[in-house]
Amino acid sequence: MPILGVCGDTHKDRPNALPHVIDELVRRGVELFVHTGDIAIRHVDPKLFRGIPVVCALVKEQADKPEFQEEPPGWKFTRPGQRIHQLSNGERIYVGHALSFEFLTGSEAMLTKKLHEIRKDHDGVRWLFSGHTHHQIYKQGHVINFVNPGAVEDSFDGYEFAVVNTDNGEIVFSRIPTTKPVKPTFSVGVMSDSLNISEMDPTFWSKLAEEFRRRDVREIIHCGNIAVSDIGRPELAGFKVHFNLRADQKIEQSHEGWHQILADNPVVEINGYKFYVQLDLGIDLLEKSEVDMHMLCLNLRRKHPEISFVLCGLTNYAFMEEGQEVRIINPGDSLKDRDFAVICLPRTEITFGHVPTDPLPTLSGT
Repeated sequence: MPILGVCGDTHKDRPNALPHVIDELVRRGVELFVHTGDIAIRHVDPKLFRGIPVVCALVKEQADKPEFQEEPPGWKFTRPGQRIHQLSNGERIYVGHALSFEFLTGSEAMLTKKLHEIRKDHDGVRWLFSGHTHHQIYKQGHVINFVNPGAVEDSFDGYEFAVVNTDNGEIVFSRIPTTKPVKPTFSVGVMSDSLNISEMDPTFWSKLAEEFRRRDVREIIHCGNIAVSDIGRPELAGFKVHFNLRADQKIEQSHEGWHQILADNPVVEINGYKFYVQLDLGIDLLEKSEVDMHMLCLNLRRKHPEISFVLCGLTNYAFMEEGQEVRIINPGDSLKDRDFAVICLPRTEITFGHVPTDPLPTLSGT
């Protein structure tokens, strides 16, 4: 199944970032570009996109303009009311532009409702892409996922893009930094809600450790809902694990490499970056608009200066909201969906992945 390179809001591309974003996406092996709209006509160029097919959302003002009536070879325009595109493997995607704006003043719950309505009207749609708000958003669902790749021009942080692997469901949010960082690269693994995963899948922890090592993770933050019996798992030897306990949980002994996040100081500092951890915040965010989320983060920053990430859980679905100063990340449900996230810094590349499960064996006679 194809790997999608997703970008949008290129506008006039004053910093000449688009060719660099395309080069980076080609280097990552994308087989189809998805452009979430606000593209200048001079960028509608197969050569610029290296001859790789492009599905591009036209904004309302462009839909009837003469220069956008003819599609270049390998290109497909989507228009308001006609946003569905079928991939070569039969999978369907929604490629629009302004749907993210509804979330700006709505709520995560309202966004989820909208996604279900689109899925109801267009059976088989698994990925929904939108832009317009110039910052990255991710909302995982069991049947449809919402992705805003951010903006190439005038984003909150660098020249942004995303990569979607439609085979395994992994998604990477990344950017080309506007300046070259001087700090060495490091990665932090994030997980939540593992509960009784050891009883349900005895191979989970070894596979998770393999996924984290493959991504060069050295430190792990567990947002909460971990079984006390899983604290000190031998599979995570060699990692430094910061874990959050519920009020009703207590540990009888300490374990080397494992560090409890205390209720009166819920901030983990790693290599100068501060992560605020609150498990149940994921529930509170369901009814908040993006504006409300940004205000919440500003208030948290007053109490805990210089936090860069707010980490939460409890809602089953992975979620990310990029603010100007703080990013909210829910890594998803480790028990139900084997979810995890990896934050690579200082570039701020965020990966949402899944611990793989083994396929069922072939039945005899089939």
